[in-house]
Amino acid sequence: MFKTIVIVLCLMLVSCTASVGNNFDDSELAKIKYDVTTRQDLIAMFGQPSSETPFPEGQSILMWTWSQAKAMSTTEGRTLTIRLMNGKVKSYTVNKT
Repeated sequence: MFKTIVIVLCLMLVSCTASVGNNFDDSELAKIKYDVTTRQDLIAMFGQPSSETPFPEGQSILMWTWSQAKAMSTTEGRTLTIRLMNGKVKSYTVNKT
């Protein structure tokens, strides 16, 4: 009986997963067009950004961050960073960890 309880507890621990943010779909990245895609378009594609930082001269940086940790395993994550100028995409990067 004790062995069974230990096995069940171990299986429960291994299956525990915690996530932060929303993972974004790579197919949506192909829809981003420089000097065309707007902030509103991005929000429609990826939801509200995790952070938004305004800069002078009409620039801003929007970031979408997702991470997932599994018990007894590694952590993985992704960050989408988009630079806007006057409300339209100028550049973007995706980083994976």
